[in-house]
Amino acid sequence: MKVTTWRHWPNIDLDADLLAESVIAYQDIHDHCFIKLSCNSNSVCSAFGIKRHFQHNPLGSVEKNSYVYNLSALLNDEKSPKKLNDCPQLLINIEAHKRVSEHPSSTNKACFATVYSPLYHLNSMLGGTLTAAQLEHASYKKMLSLLTDITAQYIDALLLIKNVRIYYCSFHSSAAFCNYEQFKTLVAPYDEQCITQLTHQHHLIHYHCSAPIYFDFLDSKKFSLLSIDDCDDVIAIKALLTRFPDITFVGLLDKLLLPRPLKAKEIERIFSSCSRHLDFNRVIIAPSCTLPLSIKNNTLLKTCSIVKGL
Repeated sequence: MKVTTWRHWPNIDLDADLLAESVIAYQDIHDHCFIKLSCNSNSVCSAFGIKRHFQHNPLGSVEKNSYVYNLSALLNDEKSPKKLNDCPQLLINIEAHKRVSEHPSSTNKACFATVYSPLYHLNSMLGGTLTAAQLEHASYKKMLSLLTDITAQYIDALLLIKNVRIYYCSFHSSAAFCNYEQFKTLVAPYDEQCITQLTHQHHLIHYHCSAPIYFDFLDSKKFSLLSIDDCDDVIAIKALLTRFPDITFVGLLDKLLLPRPLKAKEIERIFSSCSRHLDFNRVIIAPSCTLPLSIKNNTLLKTCSIVKGL
């Protein structure tokens, strides 16, 4: 059974050498079937002068911006980025991937680069208040067009690196944000522009919700791997695998570790039940998005060892 874990690297992720060294050391401990390099989620917004401050929460992520930035002011600021090379943190992420790719222990290992939807960055600029209706406003469209261009350039640069695959986070894909028609006309076009260069090479799409999802990207054959936050319902996973016979589901590990690490017998019972519904050749046991920093390497090693032995 394939098992993989990954985590955030708060503050470390601001430096290419430190991030690459940390990811390689982590991989050397766990020897997972693929590597995921979790970048700084503020990589694009930081180029616009938007700052976040690390909060010592369990996930090790940064706080969301509480301030709503004026999009017109950002667009008219001469210091605002216009292309990939104007985004220092994105260049740091690219260099970190190059270092991981060149390391002997990464030979022939796919390494996933996290790329966030342009709407993720726009929502961050707005302090998490973005609505679907706003996507029809001129300044929002202009900013999204710029963010999409930068994201597409970023993906193109990443794809030039040996063994890199894209881990694309589609942040606003749920019915809670928009209806189906709004998704098709207001949301999907930006993501489709970002992923136009992707081919069917085991790229992964991640949805940040467990609400009803629109799987247009899977129909385009751009992705062969799928993960969804909080999706641990076996029947729902089976339905996904039935509907999309070419994908592999990535998830379930959170269920074994949160809110507490399960014991061997408990893990065995879960997978005994799952085996009646799921083809484990099409499931990678991994976190749906990431793991809390509080989970120790020894706990991960023990849990993964139990799963691999089933």
